[in-house]
Amino acid sequence: MSSVSEIMSEKEIVTITTDSGKTAQDVADLMVKRKVGSVIVVDKNNQHHGIITERDMVKHVCMKNVAASRIKIEEIMSSPLITIMSYDSIDTASRVMRQSNIKRLVVLEEDNRITGLLSVTDITKHLAKILLNDYNRYRSLRFAVDLT
Repeated sequence: MSSVSEIMSEKEIVTITTDSGKTAQDVADLMVKRKVGSVIVVDKNNQHHGIITERDMVKHVCMKNVAASRIKIEEIMSSPLITIMSYDSIDTASRVMRQSNIKRLVVLEEDNRITGLLSVTDITKHLAKILLNDYNRYRSLRFAVDLT
C-alpha cells in the first residue's frame, strides 16, 4: 500500500500567524487569493496550532451572522491540529480522518516540519486510479474468459 507522501497534494501550504491580530476576513481573503480551502495557523516560532477550513468559516462566521472582520482567527481555528506522518499508510490516514470526522490531515516529516496536506479528495483520486488500472487489466483478460 502507498504512503501518505506518495499521494498528498502538491499544493503550497498556506499559513497565518496567531499573534498577528488577523481576523476571519483576512483568512477568507487569503483563501481566495491563494485558491486554497484551508489555512494552517502557526505561532511566531512557526509551531503549528490549528487549521481553519472553509467549513470552519461557514460554522463560525456565516452561521453566526457576525462580520468576519470582528472575529479573531483564534476563535474559529480547529485545534489541536490533527496530523499524520509522511511515511504512514493511506489506510492509517483514512482511519484517522474517519475517527476525527475531518477531511484534511496535515502531513509532517520526522523533524515535525509541515510538508503537505492530505485530503479525502487525494485518497479518492488514488483509489480511482487503482480501480481503473484493475478494470483495464481484467478487461484485457476478457478474451480468455470468452474462449472457455
